[in-house]
Amino acid sequence: MFDVDIKFEDICVNNIEEEDLRELREILRDKKFYLNDDELREIYLECYMSECEIFTKILKKGKFIGVFRGRIEFKSSNMIWISYFYINNKYSLKKSNQDILMNILDYFSHNFGVCDFITGVTNSEKDMIDMWKNNDFRTVRINKEFYSDKDYKEDLMIMKKYNSI
Repeated sequence: MFDVDIKFEDICVNNIEEEDLRELREILRDKKFYLNDDELREIYLECYMSECEIFTKILKKGKFIGVFRGRIEFKSSNMIWISYFYINNKYSLKKSNQDILMNILDYFSHNFGVCDFITGVTNSEKDMIDMWKNNDFRTVRINKEFYSDKDYKEDLMIMKKYNSI
């Protein structure tokens, strides 16, 4: 797992540890894509074993309030693919969520030369789309029916923030 240690104001963003999984599961319980214990542990182990995976907990005054997950790629233009960013609604305010996200992105820009940040959002997640747009992410592609089975079809919007340095 890529080592992350971010501190600002009363927020800390650090790597998820195995003992954090139970608490992570609790704050994700009401989410659309809920994961059971085995699925969450499998994701943790995949991230733990990969040097470019980012899997962090977000703490406010020591309290577990959210998660940031992604993958860093060092290429001609260093980038991070953000697979998950979530702040528990109990602790979230629009402005503080944006501050947390921007501090995370700034950390990777300034410390590791990351220029591009990319994420995928389903078209039904209007609040998340607005949050990414408010942080200067722009839609670069739409994958039609990316999530699809006989009863469910949903597009995936790929959004990108350019030249963050």
